[in-house]
Amino acid sequence: MSLSKSRIVSVSVSSFVGVALAGLLWPGAARAHESIEHLLFVPDRALAQVTVIDTNKDAVIAQIPVGKTPHQVSVSVPLGKLVVSNTDDDTISIVDLESFETRATLRLGSAPEHMEISPDGRLLAVGNIEGGTVSLVDLAGEQEIARIPGLFEPHNLTFSRDGSRLYVANLGAGHVSVIDVARAEIVAEIPVAEPKLIAVKATDPSADYQGIINVTASADGRFGFAAHGEAGALAVIDLDRGEKVTTLKLGDRSWRAYGTAHGRYMIVPNNGDATISIVSTKTLEVVATLPGAVGVTGVNTDPAGKTAFVISRAEEKIVLLDLESLSLAGEIALPGKPETGVISPHGKKLYVALSGTGKVAVIDVPGRKLIGMIDGVGAEPWGTTMAGADNYCH
Repeated sequence: MSLSKSRIVSVSVSSFVGVALAGLLWPGAARAHESIEHLLFVPDRALAQVTVIDTNKDAVIAQIPVGKTPHQVSVSVPLGKLVVSNTDDDTISIVDLESFETRATLRLGSAPEHMEISPDGRLLAVGNIEGGTVSLVDLAGEQEIARIPGLFEPHNLTFSRDGSRLYVANLGAGHVSVIDVARAEIVAEIPVAEPKLIAVKATDPSADYQGIINVTASADGRFGFAAHGEAGALAVIDLDRGEKVTTLKLGDRSWRAYGTAHGRYMIVPNNGDATISIVSTKTLEVVATLPGAVGVTGVNTDPAGKTAFVISRAEEKIVLLDLESLSLAGEIALPGKPETGVISPHGKKLYVALSGTGKVAVIDVPGRKLIGMIDGVGAEPWGTTMAGADNYCH
């Protein structure tokens, strides 16, 4: 099933969108599905496929053909569906998780990359990064129901805990856009950095401008933490009220915030000076600045919140941080360039995609060591995703 662009009107408000989205926010009981928490999904940007790994055996069990240059995958457990953003096709693929067959391919805006599924698992938000729009997709009906303009290279997206607001990180700007989901329109812009920084990229298209990568929600969903790379600043946003609480100063070229599993800290890599800022979610202050690495693509923490695994693509390693003593705890060398990783729901293994090797590295989380490699996951594995885990993308 395909949806043409001509069927979507990019307007701020429409009665159709309002009624449709209002119904999605308060759904009835979802149909139960067999547990899929043991499945690991790995998009391959070179071979246009998603590899499925059974983590009970750490073995490949399926490879699903999708569109060109799959960037991210997301899982709706209530609907039993996997969604894949195909950046070079301007499409998303919706896959049935029982058969691993593609149910629908929807054409969205220009270069869909990052996605977020609403708390009820029924509404998908997709950032069309080159088009400056966000698409809202009804996953049950498998159709795009709104396309919202006015964004600046929309990157990662975050729903408020009640699903009524969507916070969009603008990679090409100095503010976070707030979307009223039922109305399908931008209702506020929350500044993170000085507006004058926006002109850097506008006046020089080749400039390496880094705005906001993500608005990372705290464990309880109350606060959002938005780092601005160009300014080295971190805004703390009340996600229930849509208001900024404070702004913290970080290191050079801060990437994005990653929450610890126990919710005590936000961890922010500063790729410009190879440091890591540790922010207390209680006091909303930087409590430590630790040695890190350059080219960090992600951070994972164990369920107890004792160890942070800082993944560096540039240095092909994982830096270990002890979160109890707030100190450096060692390194794990990797046989290839790591992309992003995910710690399994049971908390015992960290799976890291190695983009140039066609493999996924397996890390023993309690033991803090590399224990294996999974072969046959494609030519350019780009990330790792599991249902029930703390997933993220570049």
